[in-house]
Amino acid sequence: MLHVRRKYVDYDWWIQVVKSRLNDAVSSIGFKPHVANLTVNDVTFQFMVATPLSKNWYATQENLHSYEMQAVSELMKLQGSVIFECGGHHGRDCVLLASMAGSDGHVVTFEPHPDNINVLRKNIEVNRLDNVTAIQAAVGSTSGNIFIKSRSNAKVSLEQRGINVPLVTIDEWAEKENIWPNIIKIDVEGYEMEVLQGAQKVLERTPAVLVELHCDVVEDFGFSPEDIWALIDTSRYKVYMQKHDAAPAEPITIDMKLTGRPHLFFIPR
Repeated sequence: MLHVRRKYVDYDWWIQVVKSRLNDAVSSIGFKPHVANLTVNDVTFQFMVATPLSKNWYATQENLHSYEMQAVSELMKLQGSVIFECGGHHGRDCVLLASMAGSDGHVVTFEPHPDNINVLRKNIEVNRLDNVTAIQAAVGSTSGNIFIKSRSNAKVSLEQRGINVPLVTIDEWAEKENIWPNIIKIDVEGYEMEVLQGAQKVLERTPAVLVELHCDVVEDFGFSPEDIWALIDTSRYKVYMQKHDAAPAEPITIDMKLTGRPHLFFIPR
């Protein structure tokens, strides 16, 4: 497949992969799981640092500020909101969202990987978060079961190998539990379009939506990045984009060509 070959010959992609692997290898020397005290975007909390990867992603100095979560707090009404988080990983953003939603809000976080959900639940426990529900499931366009890869990012496996996990849709879960989100946050390693396809009833209610769009990976699942403009009715939203992790969110015009791994913020008009 042409798009896969293009990804694998991209110089910047290889630099990022090699750098990530080297950082994990260095961090693994003498590493022991521990609970750290972190302050991210002025929110102080405890965080279970379970692996060298989570140390590099969450507990290094450069990651003690999140421009993504800064944009969330600036653009979205969080206090008292019901938030669906698709892809919770170890729970760093879940803790931040729960803090910003407050006692009148609620966070429902979906995480399929069994190791990740255990760490996420530990972080819910150590921070005594009673406004969070953690669901061990992947999120997509249909319900049932699906295979994810064993790596910590829990990418859906095209080869139908790996870890077999439950699969839910946002629409079906919301209807069954009668819990409807004001905000949807999606970070699912290229499976974004399937999540949105399974959320059409919820999207009719015009919640705020944050999508981390893995432009090179959505093509693996038969989509182009620009398909997102058809899955979300942009006439109902102002759209902002964070071009990369260390960039601020800026307003954009719709129907633009998307590349890299941008964060898209859909804010109800």
